[in-house]
Formats: sequence, C-alpha cells, structure tokens
Amino acid sequence: MTDQLLDVALPVPLPRTFSYRYRGQEDGPRAVRGDLVEVPFGRRRGVLGLVTGTAALADGVLEHEGAALRDVVRVLPPEYRVTGDRWRLARWLADYYMLPLGEVVPLFHPPRPGTKMRASGAIETDFPLPDPVDIVPTPDQRRALDAAGGALARGEYAAFLLHGVTGSGKTEVYLTLMEEALAQGRSAVYLLPEIALTPQTLARIHVRFGDRAAAIHSGLSAGQRCAVHEAAARGEIRVVVGPRSALFAPVRDLGVVVVDEEHETSYKQDEKPRYHARHAALVRGREAKAVVVLGSATPDLESVANAREGRFGLCELKSRVGGGEMPPVEIVDMRGAPTPDGLSAPLVDALDEVLAAGRQTILYYNRRGFARVLQCRDCGEIQECPNCDIGLTYHLRPRRLLCHYCGHTRSVPETCPECGVGEFVPGGGGTEKLELQLQSRWPEARILRLDHDTTRRRGSHRRILAAFARGEADILVGTQMVAKGHHFPGVDLVGVLAADDGLAMPDHRAAERSFQLLTQVAGRTGRTGAGRVVFQTYRPEDPVILAAADHDYTSFVDAELPVRRALDYPPIRRLLRVAVTSRRKGAAEEAAEQLAAALRANLKRPGLTVLGPAPAVFPRLQDRYRTVLLVKGSLRRAERVWLADCLRSLKEGRRGLEVVHDVDPISIY
Repeated sequence: MTDQLLDVALPVPLPRTFSYRYRGQEDGPRAVRGDLVEVPFGRRRGVLGLVTGTAALADGVLEHEGAALRDVVRVLPPEYRVTGDRWRLARWLADYYMLPLGEVVPLFHPPRPGTKMRASGAIETDFPLPDPVDIVPTPDQRRALDAAGGALARGEYAAFLLHGVTGSGKTEVYLTLMEEALAQGRSAVYLLPEIALTPQTLARIHVRFGDRAAAIHSGLSAGQRCAVHEAAARGEIRVVVGPRSALFAPVRDLGVVVVDEEHETSYKQDEKPRYHARHAALVRGREAKAVVVLGSATPDLESVANAREGRFGLCELKSRVGGGEMPPVEIVDMRGAPTPDGLSAPLVDALDEVLAAGRQTILYYNRRGFARVLQCRDCGEIQECPNCDIGLTYHLRPRRLLCHYCGHTRSVPETCPECGVGEFVPGGGGTEKLELQLQSRWPEARILRLDHDTTRRRGSHRRILAAFARGEADILVGTQMVAKGHHFPGVDLVGVLAADDGLAMPDHRAAERSFQLLTQVAGRTGRTGAGRVVFQTYRPEDPVILAAADHDYTSFVDAELPVRRALDYPPIRRLLRVAVTSRRKGAAEEAAEQLAAALRANLKRPGLTVLGPAPAVFPRLQDRYRTVLLVKGSLRRAERVWLADCLRSLKEGRRGLEVVHDVDPISIY
C-alpha cells in the first residue's frame, strides 16, 4: 500500500494543520478525512487529532514543506470517525467561536477512545421506574406533537420552542416525538443541563426504549463512555441522553434533538472551547435535517425573541397534566424580622405541617458552606483568599476555610493573623449551616443535602436524588441543583431562603436568572396534589419576585425586554467578551488598552460597539488580575478571523499574559 500524507488538526492554539506520514498495512484500509488519529507532537507521543485531508506519498519521501515527516502512531476504528453532520458541526464551531479546528476535536470523542469497559454494558439506575402506562396526550401536547412530528415526517430541519409550565408534560412530548423518530429508523439525542438529572430521566427513557437508549456523561468511566460512543456509531444505540457532551454522540441518521431546560446556564461551557450547547444543537439539527425542540417553563429571552420573530415554531403547554393548579406562593418580608436560624415563622409553621403529614420538603439556599465569611470579633478583619481577594467561606465538615473560586484551602486560625487576639464570628450562612439547624429543630426528620460539597464522589448525585425519590428523606436541602427539572411527587412544600440573592449581581441577566430559578424551584411542588411555596426575601416588592410568585412569565418578559432593548444587550444585540489577565496588574491593564485601541480602529462599522477596558467585578482571581472588554454586535466572518489573529498577536511576546475570548457569554462579570 502506498504511504499517505495526512493533514491533521491538533488540539493546540495554532491556526494550522500538521502533516504526518501514514504507513498502512498491505491491503489494509486507508485513512480518510474525518478519521481520528494518534500522532506524536513535540515530546508527546499520543496526541489525538482529526484528519482534514489525505494525499498519496511517494516512496522515500521523508519531509514535507521543509519539515521532517513523523509517522502516525495509529488510526482509530471507524466508530470514532467524524463525518456528515458532525463534521459540518465541527467546522461551524471552530469558525463561530474563533478557534482552530483542532481545539474543538476533543468534543467529538470520549476520553481515552478505544478504552474497553470492564463492567457490564448496562447503565445502572436506582430511581423508581415509572409504570409503562398508556398516556393520552392533552390537546396542547397533541398540537405540539403535530407541529414537530410533521417536520420530522417531511425530513426537514425545524426548531420549536416548547414553553410549558412546570408539570405540564414537556417530557412526554419529547419521548413521543423520539418514538416517532425511531419508528422512522432515525435516532435521537436528549440533552439535560445537569448530570444530576440524567438518572431520573434515563429511568423514564428505559421504560420506553429499553437497551436502545444509553447515557453519556462525565460520571461514567472512560470505558463506559467509549462503549456507548461505539454502540451509537454502529447503530445499536439509537437514543443518547446526557449533558452537553451527549450532543456530539455519533448516532446514525439523527432525527430529533431535545434540549430540556434550555434556559440553563450549564449548557454554556466555561472553558475552551466556550460553546453553547443550545446553539450547537440547532446547528447539528440543521445539518442533519432533524427536528430540534427547546423546552422550558422559563425560556431564555433569546429563544423567546427567536420564536416571536418566526425563527422557531412556538408550542405552549399552559396547564399542568391532570388539571392541577400551580402552587400558591407566600412572600415573607424578612426586613426587621429576627431569625437566628434563617427560618421565618411562616416557613417553620409550613415545615411542621408537612412533616406531620409525612410529606416532603425542598429547601433552596444558593450558598454553600457553613458561613460566607469568618470575621475577627476584635479588629473586624475578614479571612480572605490570598489568590482572589475574596472572603474565604467557612466549612464545618471538614473544618476549614475554602475559596469557591480557586480552591485555596486553609485551616481555621487559632488567633487573628492581623491583631493576634480575639475570636472569630461566622457571618452569613449556607447549606451546611442550614442542615445543622434543621437537625437541631426537627431531630426526627430525615435530611439530605445536595450541593457541590456532597456530590464530589462519582454517583453521589444519583444516590442522593434516588433516596429522596424513594421517600427515604423528609427534607432535601440544596443549591441550584435542587431547582433543575426534578419530578418528586411527594413534595408538598418548597422554601426559598434569600429569594433576592441574585438580583444585585452586576450583570444584564441578573433579573432573568433570578426569575428562572425561583420559578423552577417553585415548580418542584404540587405535582400530585396540593403544594405551597414560601419565598423569604428582603425585597418583597421587587417586580421579579412578584412575577415569580404569580407564575407569570409573560409579564416578566414584557417588562424585561424593553430594558434589554434600551441597553442594547441580548437578545437585541450579540456580545463578545474578552478578558486580559496577568499576575501583574499593570501588564493586564496595558495590554487591554492596546487591544481596545485596535478594536476601535478596526471594528468601526455601524452595529458594532466596543466597551472598556475596565476591571472585572472580581479584579483578581486565582492570583491573576483581570481586565475586561465587551464588543456589542454580530461579527462577520472576516472580522472574526481578524480578531482571532489580533488576540494571538497580543499574547505573543508577553510572558504570562492570557487573553480569553468568549462568544455569546452568559455573564459579563
């Protein structure tokens, strides 16, 4: 067999491909575009790259374009080949997010591809399985299925926003549409915002699709993820469910993509490549001629704008399945009300009633740890992180001070480092403190806590949520993890501590995020009977709090969109954020000023605005000073290419300088 010259895109920040020689076996398969290959790069032997082009290589040729050719270590099996709609999606991701193609390649394969699975192929779930009963769609569900199913039957791309109140049966619409796709010989991808939701949803999916469905997420071993990837490529698995990474599964003839809880910020990856899975799902659906369904009780305002302008079809589920009412919400004014344990009298009374009735409660408190800060009683000094200039959070189990931004940890000092005397006073609270206070007030209650600290071990999400779903706990305390799409029929009460906590964030999405979280967590109750919700707040008259208490999404949108329009923020105009960071404050500021001047000189056309530079809201994180610029408006392809080159040039020659760009950022702080 004649040797081949392969052009390979590698996961390095260089806008080029690299040439390698492939010496295949006699009469063996040749490498083709889209193959995943393992090649040496620098001192590393096993770097995974994507073949972007091939050519015959004459015998005896040892170099190409003046560089010595190195040999491909191996070509991975065809199950790892990137072709068709996945190839086109990869090219789009690289172009839109201003990255070399090689830097998006890791999205398209599991870690350590080719790893064999030691355990059985079954994906375990210990959630109670729902009964496989025949479900008659409601009229609203039927209308949604007719619209999406019609596009599926025609084999054409279409996007739909499924806006349904909590408990309105959005999941049943997804599953029925996926059944229609499988009946046509096509496949489906079901995206969820959190690993924590995957086992509960997978239990429902297994009832419908059996072994044709499987999950892909970071909680699985490398061997498990590889097994699912390979089975999907062979057509043995037709439904893949999971968070962001599931979108890139090589399912055959993709027919339906579901993005459940499409408003969730966790669909945006916070490290390179900083893509948004909702946007990428729409592109993959377009390239596969598939139907994409974005579902939420509180859709992202950008999705609402797309539906109102006709780019998405709009399907609405306005009432709960079975005719249940939305739970009443009581707003408790915390101003001037002393509550040593953070629980108001109305919330305590409600907890007493629910516990006496043998029903369940969810308490949402979006703060981890025992106390937000630890302060010296004598001099008032707060224990701060040496890397981030942010107060360290006090954790009781284990007893330590922890920075939630860089991970710095230290033991609690015996005396104040500033004054050398005094004792420390914990300030503020968190889920850990709330759990202990609940145990003290209701010693007989069974309490579980769901936050980052209790879910570090593999499978811990599943164990905690499954235990609560089986009724093995009376109270579930947690951060945002408890608000995201769970279905617990036994929950009669939801309590929200610090309902106004996110409203003061310096971000244009602060009101939207707060409304979404409050509405979503309130929707966890009243699914199978009477339910009630208590919002504790220091801002009881805030329009966001009032709209969430009324379950009135329309009034919130109608009030928020004019604000966005006045400020030219999404969905009115797109955003690009550039952060310049350095260990030296002056270096970051100087480089940011140079970049701002270059942007203003080259992005002059109407519709583009450059803001900044300005210090980030948290000016120093992880021992790096941060200066931020914003570009408002949609960049053309030539402008994206120029900007990517500009950012690379800025970084070159400046030791220790980092320049990070984020297209369509979900926050600007």
